[in-house]
Amino acid sequence: MVPRFIPVTVTLPVLAESERPNRNIPLSRDNLMAMESSVVGPSTTAPVNSESQPGREASRPATARIVRSVLIFAVAGVLVYGAATMASDYQAVVASFSRFPASALAAVLSLVFVGWMLRGWRFYYYLRQLGEPIPLGYSVATFLAGFALTGTPGKVGEAVKGVFLKEDYGVPVTRVVGIVVVERLMDLWGVLLLGSCSLLLFTQWRGLFLLCAGIVVLGGIFLSVERLYRPVLEMTERISFLSWISRKLLETLLTGRDLMTPRTFAVGLVVSTLAWGMESYSMYLVLDGFGLHSTLLQANFVYCFSTIVGALSMLPGGIGGAEAGMIGLLAFMGIPYTSGLPAVIMIRFCTLWMAVFVGAVLMVGFLARSRARGRIQSNELI
Repeated sequence: MVPRFIPVTVTLPVLAESERPNRNIPLSRDNLMAMESSVVGPSTTAPVNSESQPGREASRPATARIVRSVLIFAVAGVLVYGAATMASDYQAVVASFSRFPASALAAVLSLVFVGWMLRGWRFYYYLRQLGEPIPLGYSVATFLAGFALTGTPGKVGEAVKGVFLKEDYGVPVTRVVGIVVVERLMDLWGVLLLGSCSLLLFTQWRGLFLLCAGIVVLGGIFLSVERLYRPVLEMTERISFLSWISRKLLETLLTGRDLMTPRTFAVGLVVSTLAWGMESYSMYLVLDGFGLHSTLLQANFVYCFSTIVGALSMLPGGIGGAEAGMIGLLAFMGIPYTSGLPAVIMIRFCTLWMAVFVGAVLMVGFLARSRARGRIQSNELI
């Protein structure tokens, strides 16, 4: 008996012509946003419901990664400060800390905290300018949580806050990365503006200061002028293995460009100048607390110039570069190394290390909440 074969028709899904990817689509802002919306859905300001999703334990590797990054950065700081202390009179440095007034420490921490709140409001303002009306409290909390990864080159790790904004409110991560780029530029612009007020007192450092200012200005010009980077990214988008990253990079840069309009730039610059002015004044209080003679303008230049050097060095958290700049400028003012080192360690503790601590606490809280909801994936954090 010859077996009979019954023909079976299998219907395979065929993408409609409109759904097929088209590599010939130009990299315009509208096309980029449309592509992203088709993948992750439109942005919404309503919290995303994530119940019944698997992976409740998925954020544990992410938490471990955050903790590991903070610990590595902390160890690097201990090594740097330990070596600097051992190179001086160790007992004199320790004795200086014991004499520092508690009232001065409280005033410094208060000023630094106010500066953080101002910068957190700026992050909230930038989100609203991009059509993302995220609640103020949530915006500030995610901004502070980003401090956990301040110890990354150029503080780019702070963009990790985009993961939480995407999961809770559907904000594209590339949009948050674009905000972080503008935040770094505005921070440098604000510090430059403050530092320029004291430039006449440090004429020997004028050339290096103006060089740093030129680099920052060129960065702002590059971000604002789309034709400087769009043709290159359109070209690399045609290369298969560079297509995705070119599209994401362009969307990030276009987000930054949208925040460089005159009004938004002016608001960001004013807030940045006020926020960093708080920390600059804190430097003066620290020097005064240790009994080191300086004027407000001198302390301002020491803090601002060393901050710029640390940022442009691209060292994690500017550690090493900022401290060296402060010690060098204090020596130029006639303050010996052993006397100036405690002031440098104190101001960095109040501005950098307290920020890392606060950010780590909030970051762990966000990750714990995501784990409880079973939402965050372990590979979403770098």
